[in-house]
Amino acid sequence: MADFLSGLDLLGVAISAAVTRQEILFLDELLRWNRRVNLTSIRVRDEAIEKHLLDSLVLLPHVADVDTLLDMGSGGGLPGIPLAIARPELIVTSVDSVGKKINFQKHIKRKLQLENLHPLQARLENLEQYFAADRRFSCIVARAFSSLERICLLALPWLADAGRLLVLKGPEGPKELRALGEGLATSGFAHEKTCRYRLPFSGSERQLIVLRKQPT
Repeated sequence: MADFLSGLDLLGVAISAAVTRQEILFLDELLRWNRRVNLTSIRVRDEAIEKHLLDSLVLLPHVADVDTLLDMGSGGGLPGIPLAIARPELIVTSVDSVGKKINFQKHIKRKLQLENLHPLQARLENLEQYFAADRRFSCIVARAFSSLERICLLALPWLADAGRLLVLKGPEGPKELRALGEGLATSGFAHEKTCRYRLPFSGSERQLIVLRKQPT
């Protein structure tokens, strides 16, 4: 718990004591399930606190004005579940194609009574089978999921005009952004900013690439 609190402080993120307890409960359940169901390659609690919880909650200031969020390729529920815990008014739709991962997310939804969390087992290429044609999200997030180019392609149909796409990357992020070049505009997005940060204990480098959807 102390590492989590000090990590939040170092990242400049503030949450309540009640939210802190729920975040830790989620993490402990993730690690407990992971002993029998492969949800994450990280098995050490301290490492999971830093690379799962803290690296998800760094997004909190960037979703302060968001009401609906789509987490693409969420795996064990990251970053969608930590954000849903911290922001009960934020409606989070968490999509992954792997059944055991969505089953875990449904377990967390029940255990923590997260009425704002909606786990969905689906391939991102086939979301039109599950969403109404006019369904749009004010924000879409993707973490450790795919190339920036593919993320843009998958996110575009489901993001509201002027909505933000938040892509969490490692050190390769700026290279992927440069590689898109003029193709970024033709993909329907504009680069708003890139936030560079390091995780507080390991010093691992991270990039948050913020793109905004251009009006059609």
